[in-house]
Amino acid sequence: MAIDSEFLSSSQEIINIQIVIDTDAITNDYPNPSQDPNNPTGLPHTYMYMVATRGNTIGGSGGADLNVKADVGDVIRWYAVSEYGNFDSSVVIYKLAWYAQDVVFDGETFNVYNRTGILPAKGTAIPVGYSVQNFWFNQATVVAKGTEQYNVQFALYVRQRGVDQPVLFGYYYWDPTITVQS
Repeated sequence: MAIDSEFLSSSQEIINIQIVIDTDAITNDYPNPSQDPNNPTGLPHTYMYMVATRGNTIGGSGGADLNVKADVGDVIRWYAVSEYGNFDSSVVIYKLAWYAQDVVFDGETFNVYNRTGILPAKGTAIPVGYSVQNFWFNQATVVAKGTEQYNVQFALYVRQRGVDQPVLFGYYYWDPTITVQS
């Protein structure tokens, strides 16, 4: 009897969720945000977009709510980036917090990893070079199936002429829903 290769994979899966946040629209429409990370300014669902790999997406890809297929024990990682790829305006998720319905994932952690990444050579995309880079994400483990409403809280940084370092513009949040089913 042949064993299906599906059964040979690990029982735990990592599900990556990429979030793109429209910082130009936010700074234009909400120019006076909270400066208190414990009391961020709320946003409607029209300023951010979430996607996951096709094999894990049930629905909502490209919108502010995402339904994913996962099993208890799977790990979800959230990555956030501005429409500038964090080059001009930048975003950093600093907290994921449950607020209604089921508890689908445990308390999240913030992780930063240093590892070798690619770096295009000056003036050309290929051949690439390599450099040690920081990669970061928020992570939580799926503890139950169901639908959870949670807050994604993030800091938005902008570049100002004549200032070397990005400057904090403010703190924001929105309240997506995630549905976990297998």
